[in-house]
Amino acid sequence: MVDGSGPISDADPMAKKVRRQNMTVGAFRAVKWGAPIGDLYYRTMEMSWPAFIGWVSFVFLLLNLLFGLVYAALPDAILNMPHASVAYGFFFSVETLGTVGYGYMAPVSPAGHAVAGLEILAGLFFSATMTGLIFARFARPRTSLIFSDVAVIGRHEGKPALMVRMASTRKHPLADATAQMAWLKRTELPGGGVTRRLVNLQLLRSNNPMLGLAWTLTHPIEDESEFFAALTGAQPFSLTVTVSGLDTLLATQSIGGHFYRREDILIDHDFVDVITDVEGVVHLDLTHFHEARPITA
Repeated sequence: MVDGSGPISDADPMAKKVRRQNMTVGAFRAVKWGAPIGDLYYRTMEMSWPAFIGWVSFVFLLLNLLFGLVYAALPDAILNMPHASVAYGFFFSVETLGTVGYGYMAPVSPAGHAVAGLEILAGLFFSATMTGLIFARFARPRTSLIFSDVAVIGRHEGKPALMVRMASTRKHPLADATAQMAWLKRTELPGGGVTRRLVNLQLLRSNNPMLGLAWTLTHPIEDESEFFAALTGAQPFSLTVTVSGLDTLLATQSIGGHFYRREDILIDHDFVDVITDVEGVVHLDLTHFHEARPITA
């Protein structure tokens, strides 16, 4: 088990008895040990589309195979069905579950009608559940926000400042966009343990009433800044940035975030300008969105 001093080794026999969850968000990677199994709905939501389609197909085939075996085991229960034919039972189950009913095969005994009725009931639940899951997968909010691959320590009004650039990739703007920036502070305890907590960084502007193009999040770095000391120190360092806003077309919340490691933060750099004004029309060039250049004296 985990005592707070370090992760469980894969070689540890106890590791096989504890559920492992791998997390990857941007450059941030972590592992959770001993988390609950969780609900099936959430697991289907986080599946990729190929995995989801494969899972649904497997359940569909398994359900029909089980009912097909039952039909094959019932003597003279289905009209025109060869005796003990699993294949015919399987395809009759497919037709019954889908409420197709071609008419060539049909229940002719009380047992056959009972099993067919039970399968129709199961088919109603199966179809409703799959329809709901597919709709939920299509309807779930998707982020439209991108963040620069690097953060920079540049100059803002002649003073050093931490800057992260982000933008919305959709045609319609985000309303009431809110940004947060924090770094993970590690403190070694006298007893040998380590505490970790997020320390919020004050932004020059943390709210954008209408985000349509790009937004550079700026944190002024004061003298004797604890953040800058941690950035240039030897301890592990990470910076997290989150932005949320209301999609004005879909009327849904759009949330995005990014993690930066020490090597992702360039000191004495500035972002390449990606916004230009051509004949009164503002242009945003996302092809150079992640580029930064050294500050020359």
